[in-house]
Order: sequence, then C-alpha cells, then structure tokens
Amino acid sequence: MTGPAVHVHHHDGQGVGDLDKALGIWFPPGLPAQSNFSESDIKGVVDVLRRHRKDSWCHTPRLYITLRLIGHLDTIDSFLDAGLSDVSFPFSNNTLPGALRDPKSRSDFLERQRGVLTKGLDLEKEDGRHRHVASTEDTPFEKLEELGQAAYGYVDRVRSNITYRKYARKLIPRGRTFRKDRSVLRDFERELATLKKLSHDHVVELIGSYTDPKYVGIIMSPVADRNLDDFLDRDYIPIEDLSFLQTFHGCLANALRYLHDNHVRHKEIKPQKVLVKGHHVYLTDFGLSLDWSNTGASTTSGPSSKTLRYCAPEVAHNQPRNSISDIWSLGCVFLEIATTICGKTVIDLMQYLQAHEAQSTCYHANLGAVNQWIFVSTLGNGGTSWQPFEWIQSIIVSEPENRLAAAALCDE
Repeated sequence: MTGPAVHVHHHDGQGVGDLDKALGIWFPPGLPAQSNFSESDIKGVVDVLRRHRKDSWCHTPRLYITLRLIGHLDTIDSFLDAGLSDVSFPFSNNTLPGALRDPKSRSDFLERQRGVLTKGLDLEKEDGRHRHVASTEDTPFEKLEELGQAAYGYVDRVRSNITYRKYARKLIPRGRTFRKDRSVLRDFERELATLKKLSHDHVVELIGSYTDPKYVGIIMSPVADRNLDDFLDRDYIPIEDLSFLQTFHGCLANALRYLHDNHVRHKEIKPQKVLVKGHHVYLTDFGLSLDWSNTGASTTSGPSSKTLRYCAPEVAHNQPRNSISDIWSLGCVFLEIATTICGKTVIDLMQYLQAHEAQSTCYHANLGAVNQWIFVSTLGNGGTSWQPFEWIQSIIVSEPENRLAAAALCDE
C-alpha cells in the first residue's frame, strides 16, 4: 500500500485471530477501496502467511489479498484446485472460476485486483516490457546466492516470488553522476536490445528487465551449474562429462553462427562467458556485443575492451576487426576443451606455452607453441589426426581472411 514503510513483528500464534492481528497493518478496518499494494507490501504478507504455516496461500499472495478484500477468502482453495495462481493475473470475467458465482463478487474481484497488479508481475511474461520500479525492495525476486562479480557489477541466483522459478540476474549499479548514469544505461540498453533479438538453444534467454534507483537488472535463464572455465578446472572430470564435452564444439559453433546470421558480434568469447547447465552449453554476457544490422558492416577499429589470452591478433593490436575475430576466440575455447578431452589440463597447456616459443600464454602472441601443442597432443592420440584439432588449426590463424567463418565451420 502507498504510504510510509511498515515493519511487521513476529507472532507465535497459529490461530485465525493471531493471523488477522499479524496482517492488521495491511487489512485495517475501513480499508479504502482503491488501496494499492506494492511489491514490498506483498512480500510482507507472504512473510506473515509463511510464519503462520499457510503454505499454499503464501505462494499466491495476490490471490489471497484480492479475495480477502472482497470478503470471499473462503473460495481460495477452489482457485488453487483449478490450477490458478498469481501468474493468472490479471483475470477477466471469462477467466474467473465459477467459485465466484454472483455478478457482484466477480465485479468486485475484477475491480480490486488492480491493487495487486504490480509492475513486477510482467517481468516473467513473454511479452513483458521493461519495468521501472520505485525501490530495490519492489522487485519480485529473492536473492539466493551470488554467482560472480565483474567490473560491471555482479550476477546472482534469484527466485521469483510469483512463479517460484529460479533465474540468473545481472545487476549493474547505476552511475552516481548524470554522465556516468547515462553511460551505464546506454550500455544496458545495448545489451538488452541484443538479447531481445536472440532465441537459440545455446544462447541464454532474456526473461525480463527493470531499473530501480540503484540498479539496472536483467533476468535470464537458465541458472548455470558453472561456467566452462570452472567446468574444465576440476581435479577430476567424470567420464560422462568428458563424453558430452565433445558435443560442445558443435553447440558453440552453431550458437556463434546464429549470432553472426543475426548480425551480432559477441566480442568477448572465452570460457567464463560459456555456461554449462546439465548437459547443455550456452553463450552468455552480451555486454560488449555489437549489433551491426543497422550499419551493414561488422568491422570496427580502435581500442576496445578485451581479454588478451583469447582475443584475436587484430583485436590485440587495435586493428580493424569484424565477426571473424569471434571465430579466433572460439578456436581458443575449442583448444582448451580439446586439451581436456585428451586427458591433459588447461594448466598443462599454459605451462607448455610459457616454456616454448614466445613464452606467452596469450594465444595470439604464441601461435607457434599452440601448433606444437596440437602436434604433441596428436602424437598422444597415437599420431591420428582428430577433427577438433583440425577445426582449431583452421580458425586459430593469424590472417583473418584465412579463417573459416562460423557457417563454414558448422558445415565441416
């Protein structure tokens, strides 16, 4: 409800009288007909219902509030038995169940539901628009754990207070000055626009987005088990994991082909930007990506953000680069995957690069040692050429014009 913040005190009693008393802040006698419940109000009601062990009700707080306001709380179980929940809002006269029989109660419900239609309700709908919320507390998500931090902010695992599904949320602090805030919002809008145009089995899915006074947030699915860097950096990798790791080459190549077909350059492909969920792999983090659909050309020049180990030679040297630069980075990821499948570790690979040729762990600066490593690994495979290594040698090539494009790689 609008007005000053309220603080709910814990009550130990489990009876109806105790529950009514605990909820009295939100349901006082003579509650105005047009009272609006904020997301934080709804969370407060959920907290009280949960403490009073009203498990089914606390999962549908908007339904509970609306039925209570119109004096028909006795019908809530009929709603739940019909498979209805807060996701069903907003109701129309046609979608209301028969539990509300008389026209007045149905009309009252349709009128009162306006008070619980918070902006957060749209965040998980396929046609949900970007939402602006008044405070951080008014977002319908509960933080479960932090998944990682980066220069832009951090990613956490959250649970929806509406559907109880789990998502990954990218939170980017807003700038403290007008200029900084404008820059943050511009980058945010670019990433959002990129995600909105993408839909692929191996690209993270945009669920929704919002801004509040402190953060801009992007809600994504799935929540990964780990990123590829962590996946490869385990002391012991089960045989089953090594088996489906071999499928990652094709999955990632097809994901990159999809991006390029849709005129999107990722610009920072590396193991930390690849997510693993079960036996599936996903490209993520399009904060630096370039959408060239409106310009007709994917080539850019000048300094850029980059990770030196995985960036292409032309990117490292601030020379003109295009979508083919993504292919180089993908080849570096392929090399680390193939190394692991062959029974060695990424650490083994790094130590080899440090001890040979240019003695650098940056792939673009030590291509001779990379090719030696592939030769040594092939010998360890009985001298038989292995297709992933052939792919790698066709895309980790210094001259961009000599690299296979993503489409050609997928056709190999």
